[in-house]
Amino acid sequence: MGANSFDAFLLFALWVAAAAPIAIVFAIANELQSSALQIVLRIYLPLVGFAYFGRAWMRSGQTFGMRAWRLRLRAAHGHLSVARAVVRYVLALLWWASLIEGFALAFEGHYHMAAFALALFGAAYFWIFFDPEAQALHDRLSGTRVLFIPKSPGTGEKPHADQGQS
Repeated sequence: MGANSFDAFLLFALWVAAAAPIAIVFAIANELQSSALQIVLRIYLPLVGFAYFGRAWMRSGQTFGMRAWRLRLRAAHGHLSVARAVVRYVLALLWWASLIEGFALAFEGHYHMAAFALALFGAAYFWIFFDPEAQALHDRLSGTRVLFIPKSPGTGEKPHADQGQS
């Protein structure tokens, strides 16, 4: 969860930076309240998120958060393809969206619906305790694995890219 939190802050900053020029264009056109802006952002911002996560996962197997926590993403059987990265991203995005929606529903007083949304998020990550390889549900469904990269013995240095993989 530490790597997820780290990456969530980075993603939020990316989304703010990516949304600012679009919001400025809509503000100039005096359309900030339009549904078109919401539609554009609902399509554009997840694509920005995938540009960050997908590129990092396919390039090095690590986002900045994963690097800080010495984690690496790999396909369960071979190279991480674009399709696997997309599936993992969409599933993880759904779990996190259920968390955000759960809090929003609770704030509005819809406690039963909030409980369901929060349970969906919790189940996706609680799965780790029952999975034989301690993988999250989105990893199991997308055919990916998160691996811990141990420090090199005696040096305190991080291992090379090919170490720590199973």
